[in-house]
Amino acid sequence: MQRIRAYSIELILIGALLTAVGFFGYLGYGLLRPDVVNEPFSGARALTNVGKQLDFGPRITGTEASLRMGDWLVEQLRLLGWDVVIQPFTINEQLQGRNIVAVRSPSQPGAPVALLATHYDTRLAADADPDLDNQQSPTPGANAGASGPALLLELARTLDVQATGHTVCLAFFDAEANVGLPGWDANIGSRLFVESLPGSVPRCASPRLVVGVDQAGASEQRFFQNETGDPALNTALWSVADALELGARFPDQSRPMPLSVTSVFSATAIPTADLMSTDYPYLATTADALDKLSSDTLGAAGLVLETWLESGP
Repeated sequence: MQRIRAYSIELILIGALLTAVGFFGYLGYGLLRPDVVNEPFSGARALTNVGKQLDFGPRITGTEASLRMGDWLVEQLRLLGWDVVIQPFTINEQLQGRNIVAVRSPSQPGAPVALLATHYDTRLAADADPDLDNQQSPTPGANAGASGPALLLELARTLDVQATGHTVCLAFFDAEANVGLPGWDANIGSRLFVESLPGSVPRCASPRLVVGVDQAGASEQRFFQNETGDPALNTALWSVADALELGARFPDQSRPMPLSVTSVFSATAIPTADLMSTDYPYLATTADALDKLSSDTLGAAGLVLETWLESGP
């Protein structure tokens, strides 16, 4: 009888052990999700990401809306399996901003760094609005503020980082949208990021190339090359677009562009390119709303970036 009881206890312990192994294996699968979902980049999902950002209200640097939206972004990136680094900073000794950087690396050691950059803040004054009564109101920031983060967040879901052969860094900069307004400098978040490397985000130090994504979702939008961008990098991106039969959206022409999130990197001689509107009519106005955007445009821009990166630039 004692032997039977001991045998029964042994079976119970083995069963408990197997149950525990299965349970933690299940948890591990959730935490160590695959590098990529077997789905293409979705412009519809990216457009949904824009709408979620707009639900927070204007994401002006230092506001509660900016903080809540940034927290949501961090949560989404971590759920997708990316490592996230938050880089806080202070403007004029009182206003709090923060950059958010997501990182994933392939299995091969010493992989070069590809950095994709955008900004997630919105302009505090719609100073280009044709209605003078609106010029002191904040912009909704659908295209100029939400399209870039929406696109990179969807790319975080679908990108096969292993195929890129690169450590991929997705940088979401703060305090970039208020250039030209009193008391605001240009490229505050991106400049701080560059000046703080490599200490702040060591895995993203010395990027081999930088691609900026901003104002990337307007209906019927066409993407022109930034004439100050790196010629070889521009050619590589626009050749991918042509191969994907997206040449009408990506004409092989260059245009002058305003300051962008890549401007600081250009000064360091790192090759840069931009996917950015040159003629968005609702920039810095209260009309920069969700109805001005298109899932087709977001889908085209995301597909070009995804295809180019997975080809191992």
